[in-house]
Amino acid sequence: MTDQFDVQFGGILQSAREILPEQSVLDLERKLRHIHTERPDLDVPEVVNMAFDVFEGEAIDARLAMEDERARVDEAAAAEARLASMQRIAERSAELDAVEARYPGRATITEALADAGISWAYLGLSEEDGALAEEIRQGFEK
Repeated sequence: MTDQFDVQFGGILQSAREILPEQSVLDLERKLRHIHTERPDLDVPEVVNMAFDVFEGEAIDARLAMEDERARVDEAAAAEARLASMQRIAERSAELDAVEARYPGRATITEALADAGISWAYLGLSEEDGALAEEIRQGFEK
């Protein structure tokens, strides 16, 4: 026996089957049934519009969740990169200490390296490593 839902929404679902993948049609049917059950006072177009509003809200929620997850992944990658940088700096600490000892009184390691005529790259460090090394060493001086 055909129920009232099938009579009212059958044509919409049939049209949806012609253009949407089956899983999308099943999701649509589930939403329509849910809304129709909770709000039997609504007409078919209102139920359909409400279902699409719910889908739009869910899509926004999913996008926000993905953006949050992407931010967490980016933060983890940045932390991993910082840790790797700190490890490279630690491996070069003897060379950095030697340069600082040869050029005392310089405000920064960068100044001492410049006076020594060498670069961060010469020590196997990037400019970003150098900035972190400066930050770390200045933190120790405080």
